[in-house]
Amino acid sequence: MLRGFVSLEQPPPGAAAAPIRLRVGVSDDRIYEQLTEVVLSPQERDWIPVQADLGAYAGWKWSLFYHPDRIVWHVVLAADAIGGVPARAVWGSPEIVTDRESAKEYALRRMRLR
Repeated sequence: MLRGFVSLEQPPPGAAAAPIRLRVGVSDDRIYEQLTEVVLSPQERDWIPVQADLGAYAGWKWSLFYHPDRIVWHVVLAADAIGGVPARAVWGSPEIVTDRESAKEYALRRMRLR
């Protein structure tokens, strides 16, 4: 599971506040698979929790890069201004966490590859 928090920055003085769409996905530079998205409205200034299920990739070692069979997979944190007005978002404390069962699956897969 990828977990983190997102928030909108205050717009510069005189600038209009705008909504923004934040997406989390996985890509190997050939394909992109969106895992989750959240839309922040201009009045939201608190930290909003975001999480993406990486279960489809269970059993492989994760960091901010995923390396099965020498294909480099990236966790993509993307932001899109959706109101026609620029906006700036902040990602906070992104982390990749697992459970005991997934850790065992990873260890077994690594032993089979040797």
